[in-house]
Amino acid sequence: MNAPIATTHLPQATLSVLATAVAAALALSACSRSSDVVADGAAVNTPQACSALATGVALPPNTRILAAVFEAATPTQPVHCRIDGDIDDRVGVDGQHYATRFRLRMPQDWNRRFYMSGGGGTNGVLVDPVAVMAQGYATIGTDAGHDNALNSRPDAGGTAAFGLDPQARMAFAYAAYDQVTRVGKLLTRTYYGQPQRYAYFQGCSEGGREALLMSQRFPEHYDGIIAGDPTLHLPLGPLAGIYTTKLFAGLARRTGKTLPDGQPAIGLTFSDLDLLLVRNAVLKACDALDGLSDGIVVNLPACTGPRVHTQLLAMQCAQTKTDSCLSADQIETLETAYAGAVDSKGRQLYASWPWDPGMGGVSAKDNSYNQTWRSWWLGSANAAANNAIKLSYVSAISVLYTSAPKLPFTGADALPFSLAYDFDTDPARIYSTSAPGATPVYAPSSAVMYFTDTTDLSSFRKRGGKLMVYHGGADSSVSINDTLRWYEGVARQSGGNAQDFARMYVVPGMNHCRGGPATDSFDMLPQLVQWVEGGTAPESVVAKASNPGYFNVDARSRPLCTYPRQARYKGTGDINDAANFRCE
Repeated sequence: MNAPIATTHLPQATLSVLATAVAAALALSACSRSSDVVADGAAVNTPQACSALATGVALPPNTRILAAVFEAATPTQPVHCRIDGDIDDRVGVDGQHYATRFRLRMPQDWNRRFYMSGGGGTNGVLVDPVAVMAQGYATIGTDAGHDNALNSRPDAGGTAAFGLDPQARMAFAYAAYDQVTRVGKLLTRTYYGQPQRYAYFQGCSEGGREALLMSQRFPEHYDGIIAGDPTLHLPLGPLAGIYTTKLFAGLARRTGKTLPDGQPAIGLTFSDLDLLLVRNAVLKACDALDGLSDGIVVNLPACTGPRVHTQLLAMQCAQTKTDSCLSADQIETLETAYAGAVDSKGRQLYASWPWDPGMGGVSAKDNSYNQTWRSWWLGSANAAANNAIKLSYVSAISVLYTSAPKLPFTGADALPFSLAYDFDTDPARIYSTSAPGATPVYAPSSAVMYFTDTTDLSSFRKRGGKLMVYHGGADSSVSINDTLRWYEGVARQSGGNAQDFARMYVVPGMNHCRGGPATDSFDMLPQLVQWVEGGTAPESVVAKASNPGYFNVDARSRPLCTYPRQARYKGTGDINDAANFRCE
């Protein structure tokens, strides 16, 4: 599962990088941008044209324009027309008021490109990629058919409560993104008097799932797509979180770590120092496998469990547990978790996790420890209550991702539900529909609605679509092994090689979408634009460390290579400069 975080992977350097990358394209498009008047004399791209969109457009059924505002320039955004609207305003079977909200921004100085940004978590927040609009794109975002401020219920999974309504489920799964794209393009064409030349979609986490969805279910909508850390087997990622919760809760109980309310203290099972020991063990086992010991494991396929196990055993306490060693129980529990969720017969229910050293780290800048990795599986080490993100999203498994919701379900039910979860029988509810004759009808199954694991992308490929996928090696929300297995399936389906239209990038050390001891700051959009519009395929993407203190340096950059190639040091020059590496 994914935290409700921003999902456009755009670091602060985006504006300057993009300006250089697409300057030629912008200059070309300036020659043919919409003027203020088209052939029939109708005004376009003006305050009057903006306000006219509120009433003067033949919209699809059940679509409304709620606001059409021509906004003045500010230090962070240019002059533009902002459109707020909704689709399918209605009352659901649960008595809640639902609608698919959207916001479209169209800059006066348009580059003839349309851009949609994906969401995060279980959505419910209106996505608004203003920073991309400031670069000349007409941009749009949606809340995916429900509003967390209106549709949350503490007795029905909190923000997952929209899972009570079958139509809201489908809006979140796929329908909202298709509807909003169609309406957005219609309004854009009307406002400018001409359609966009190119359309792009970008997202990470849940937004990455939506990005893959567009290439699979709606291949006609977007010319270029960026999918980061995608939850392509939603909700198997949340299921894997229940598995790790049970493991670490068991460890807490065996070691006498409890909270004041008697619950097992999951966050106390591994201290920050413990995770640093694990990181150091992985580095000792695998750091040099790429030819350079630099705090990054690039050759993840060679960093096997047995290799790491040897170094973990070297960290094992001889007697009493101290800050300088790991207990045998800690090592066994962690290795079981990394092997992936299984049932009682050992059948794999979700992918394993690679031994990337990004689970730990301490920054020399301020002596702070990496909190991002542990936030998913363990939560804070000093919290008064269990607060792992995986645990907080158990409500979605109970209410949203099942054949029929389990009610009532409050925040207090998350841990008992997790500890009682039966991996032999309960996962079947992900693949089943509601019982015959039951009302309301929850069909199709969650797997059918939410999985975006189609490997046949021939329709997207034939229309010239280009896809860039990236994933952090130390992502503790969604396993990169699941994404790599899917991508390798795409390659097989494409005759053994998908590089001409779909490219995969591994980001060693990066946690979920960002963070960790990694070169985790990058912007793929300029190179996607070059690939789509100019035919130049991206061989690598330069990435910078947002926190180089993890490596005790002031700055670090590396190339992210097209999978399965890996970055290799050329042998001379600064090891913190991407220019001194090549992809092999």
